[in-house]
Amino acid sequence: MKKNLLYLIVFIVLLAVAGYLLSEDKGNSSLEGPQNYDFAIKDTAAITKIVLSDKTPNKSTIQRTSEGWILDNEYPVRRDAIEVLMETLYRMELKNFVPQRMVPEVEKHIAVYGKRVEIYKGDQLAKVIYVGLQTSNDMATYMKLEDGDLPYAVHIPGFNGFLNTRFITEPYLWRARNAVRINAANIKEVEMIYPDSLEASFKIRVFSPDSIYMVSLENQEVDRKFSTLKGKLYLAACAQLKYEGEIIPSDPIFARRDSLLASTPVFRLTVTSTNGKVNKVSGYKIKAAPETIDYDDPRSFYDPDRLHGFINDNRMILLQYYGLRNVLKSKEELEQD
Repeated sequence: MKKNLLYLIVFIVLLAVAGYLLSEDKGNSSLEGPQNYDFAIKDTAAITKIVLSDKTPNKSTIQRTSEGWILDNEYPVRRDAIEVLMETLYRMELKNFVPQRMVPEVEKHIAVYGKRVEIYKGDQLAKVIYVGLQTSNDMATYMKLEDGDLPYAVHIPGFNGFLNTRFITEPYLWRARNAVRINAANIKEVEMIYPDSLEASFKIRVFSPDSIYMVSLENQEVDRKFSTLKGKLYLAACAQLKYEGEIIPSDPIFARRDSLLASTPVFRLTVTSTNGKVNKVSGYKIKAAPETIDYDDPRSFYDPDRLHGFINDNRMILLQYYGLRNVLKSKEELEQD
């Protein structure tokens, strides 16, 4: 009897020790229960900075400023992209748990293909989320908190799709597609050069809102027929000029950037601000696909819709003639009717 009692006491002591060790282990574990899948940020207005990175390695740092969100302390951010990201952070929630047998594979994929998303409030790192691939039915995305124990399938209620593409790590995809980054009211001078048509080339100079004049680049004379109204509209069009997309090193045409820069452009636009900052945009014809060429019609030799372009002879972009319609004006078109 005493022996059985001794065994019982030893068993109880061992059970207590085991319970203590387990509680200690859970105490050292970063999160417990629902906190493990508390992915949403309900106070998105408090977010001041987000850093998104992957193993490519791509990395984008977007920061809230008094003038809006900016990328890498330099470029304005696409409004649609930041709005989608904020909505995602606010609305996403747990869809279902990952089956235990799948956890190792999901964690491996997150480690290899995942995106690290650091969310700051003020100067404090508020949350780190690892965003993995989509689930097999494309209706959720695997995610894991940095201090969490397990990955989970996460979705937005009512949205049929996955979320990982909303967490953009490529900087060029974050940039607002402004070819010229300036307020029209801050333009001091605009120069438009058509290398193949100097008589159409011009320069507009602004001394004040009521003192604007145009100079012909063919003879350097002031154009007395210049329409101030048309000139103001032209300045606004230059300030609002956008490009279709950015050409990156993985695009085949990127390898020809040096030869393009050495060739003659269709136009060369230079916009100078009142503080001396210079914005340059140039456009180059794109050869048409062979099957679209009519050798009796020289106009068919080139793409009728798009141009290759450069911003400040550095960033390579794709331009549309339609988007340029209010900028590709001749000197004569800016004169009084």
